[in-house]
Amino acid sequence: MKIAILGVFCISGFISAQTLTGTWEKKASLGGTGRHRGVGGNAWNKGYIGLGHVNGAGADISYKDWWEYDPATDSWTQKADYPIPNHGAVAFSVDNRIFVGGGSALTNQFYAFDPLTNDWSPISPCPFNPGDVQGFSADDKGYVVFQNQLAAYDPGTNTWLMKANVPMNASNWSCAFSNGSSGFLKIGHALFEYKPLQDEWIPRANHPGLSTGGSYGFSINGIGYMASGYVGGLSTVTEEVWSFNPGNNTWTRVADLPGSSRRFYTAFSIANKGFLGTGTNGINLNDFWEFDPSITASVEVQEGLHGPLYPNPATTEMFVQNVLKEMPYQIYSLLGDCVDQGLTEGTISVEKLPKGAYLLSINFNRHVFVKQ
Repeated sequence: MKIAILGVFCISGFISAQTLTGTWEKKASLGGTGRHRGVGGNAWNKGYIGLGHVNGAGADISYKDWWEYDPATDSWTQKADYPIPNHGAVAFSVDNRIFVGGGSALTNQFYAFDPLTNDWSPISPCPFNPGDVQGFSADDKGYVVFQNQLAAYDPGTNTWLMKANVPMNASNWSCAFSNGSSGFLKIGHALFEYKPLQDEWIPRANHPGLSTGGSYGFSINGIGYMASGYVGGLSTVTEEVWSFNPGNNTWTRVADLPGSSRRFYTAFSIANKGFLGTGTNGINLNDFWEFDPSITASVEVQEGLHGPLYPNPATTEMFVQNVLKEMPYQIYSLLGDCVDQGLTEGTISVEKLPKGAYLLSINFNRHVFVKQ
């Protein structure tokens, strides 16, 4: 029996240090089946995830279940199903309701979910048939994009209005976030800001990370965050997480997503924290993570000397060169579950782990070294 622990940790020959804001903490997994291309949102300080599908070599199965997450109790409760199984739908949250429509099973139909009554009700149809592009909310209205078209929904009048065209076509799996007054749309590496009061789009600083699509945006205190996603194609995904500050038009890399990198996940924010879950890396995931931007982690940047894991594959234990004594570590399955943790003095026992591939995270205080 051999255990393949993925990762090479550069922990010697330090030349500089970067400050990576934020920490991730694993929370209770979604109550429903793992899936991707679902949707989510927030209302009344709770989060919601549902819909989506699984596909691949087997049947293509879409879902209509809808789940509520309570951060106070770290628990999920199943709520009223969406009217029809659907994936690749578009969602936005306005006035403590969540609006979901379009996608694979619908054309321009949208429904509103009211958490207080736990029911879905139809709203006016969208002017076009959207799908696989994240919606956003700004200035008390919801916004939906299709190619280069933009439509705004006013929940007060239950009407849609066409707005200024996006400067370029929004490809499938583009993502968005809002700081409350403006919406931000990432298309590939390009970023555009939509200003509702002026009804105009403004180009902003290009995204400097690896992800070209399949991400999902969320915002905390006016700062946008975009995590993981595919790199140029569906075969490669990244663990990178980036924040965008609209005030100074800059991107900053923050703490990487632990567990499994992924594409087509769902995310939202509640109060001062972000939440991310589901998605796929070839395996449909139902794990769920909380991001706290208020904590700063320092990550050393090295070149030259490296501290590899050996033997790899391992049978009973593995050695990590140049590791300080009593450093905490965690081992994650490719589904994002923590299967082992403890303190290492240079060796880590893997004897009790089932055969398979794993991700290893080694921490010293808030110094995190993770490499898939």
